[in-house]
Amino acid sequence: MSMKFRLPCPAVVSPLRLAGPIAAVLMAALVLVPSAASGNYTDPAGDSGAAGDITSVTVVGDKSSGQLVFRITGSNLATGFENPLWLSIDSDSNPLTGDLTDHGTDYWFGVGGHTYGFQRWNGSDWVDTPYATVHVTSSTDQVMISVNRSELGNASALNLIASTFSGPTASTSGIILAPGADLAPNDGAYNYSFETNGPQINSVDVQTTPSAGPRVGKRFVILPTALKLPPDGRTTATPVLPESYSCTVKLGTKQLAGSGMGGCTVVVPKKKVRGKRLTVQLTVNYQGATKVVPLTFKVT
Repeated sequence: MSMKFRLPCPAVVSPLRLAGPIAAVLMAALVLVPSAASGNYTDPAGDSGAAGDITSVTVVGDKSSGQLVFRITGSNLATGFENPLWLSIDSDSNPLTGDLTDHGTDYWFGVGGHTYGFQRWNGSDWVDTPYATVHVTSSTDQVMISVNRSELGNASALNLIASTFSGPTASTSGIILAPGADLAPNDGAYNYSFETNGPQINSVDVQTTPSAGPRVGKRFVILPTALKLPPDGRTTATPVLPESYSCTVKLGTKQLAGSGMGGCTVVVPKKKVRGKRLTVQLTVNYQGATKVVPLTFKVT
């Protein structure tokens, strides 16, 4: 796979602190929030070359304590300094602040073998930062990082990028092989909010058929066409679509039976409905987050 990749921060050459035996602490942090209440993000398998291959990222946060657990899974992860894994965190969900050469990153973790590093951006350089709440453990198929948001600028919502890199090596014939790398996601960043235990869905673009609204005796279709998330530095204009959606539709006080995708297609009755109010509750789901969008139309 051909991809543009830049080392997110100088983690490999920075002193790394010993992680230590902390698996029990991380497991305790994971049960703070039910497993269903988490941000769940996926990345394609087999796109990393010789580097670690990231396939999923899960984020669990506990609002009362502020503790966050990042779980990064895949294969050949963080096996050593030559094959590290990074977690870059934009703590204000704004790629125009922080390190502008790295998607607006404010904090980063670097994990390699049995050691890790943790630094913050001070406005001009990467410096050490308090880590009293940080716990890290790793294996070749899973890296887990636990940290309190008090050590991430008291973030309530954040962007994150997981990445791997494998340095160039020489083959037996003396040819220098190209490095492998993986970015998760491949473009932009994932978003996580304590309020939603997933990405913060600010709004939903909706298309209806007919576009003018429901008409007497006709089919009426509600279709979510894009989710509006916090800025994430994406370079493509492809709309973000919900993973699933559903509708509850009422005409006055009477609920209409829906059909099609998510039950979002209804047939408007023919008699005594002109001028009545048709209300829709559209529910969209994306990466562990759910947003309910109320919509109101007048039948013509």
